Amino acid sequence: MPGRESVDFYTLEARRLGYPSRSVFKLQEIQEKWKPLKKPVLDVGAAPGGWTLFTLRTLGVDSRVVAIDLGELDVKAPLGCEIVFLRSDIFSREGMSFVKQNGPYACVLSDAAPATTGNRLVDASRSYNLALQVLSIAKKNLIVGGNLVFKLFQGGDEKEVRDRAKMIFKQVRLFKPKAVRQNSMEIYVVGMGFCS
Repeated sequence: MPGRESVDFYTLEARRLGYPSRSVFKLQEIQEKWKPLKKPVLDVGAAPGGWTLFTLRTLGVDSRVVAIDLGELDVKAPLGCEIVFLRSDIFSREGMSFVKQNGPYACVLSDAAPATTGNRLVDASRSYNLALQVLSIAKKNLIVGGNLVFKLFQGGDEKEVRDRAKMIFKQVRLFKPKAVRQNSMEIYVVGMGFCS
């Protein structure tokens, strides 16, 4: 079964390279296509830390990721890099304050997903609401010219999310990386060049 082989490949490759999850290859493909990563970075829903570690390795010495999640990070910053982490809900007062104090940012990342129910309509609706919240965080915390990458479940609202992102970014792309499982509803929204 091809789906199984690709899952195994990405999982094993992530372990070999020292990443805590296979999702790192989604960001890697996005970075290869559009180069959205710029210092400093905010990683929303960062645990277990694959995107945070990939970002630091990609941006190199003196790079800094401000990370927040309800779960714990399972990575350490490479030499000469920094992770500023808070275990909290970003939408809490504490979370919002932490993000603001450590900003502004040149790039906002979010591989966060809502708790899923197995009902595609419910899950897509929850993902849509989360996507709008991530857009709001980016709008409040990005510098002009900054970039945004976030996850969205397909369910009919993709065009609306893209149109909202187009109001504040020069370029917006919807993209499904190869590392996304075949049966997954996941796509990624890439906003380049924040302008308001």
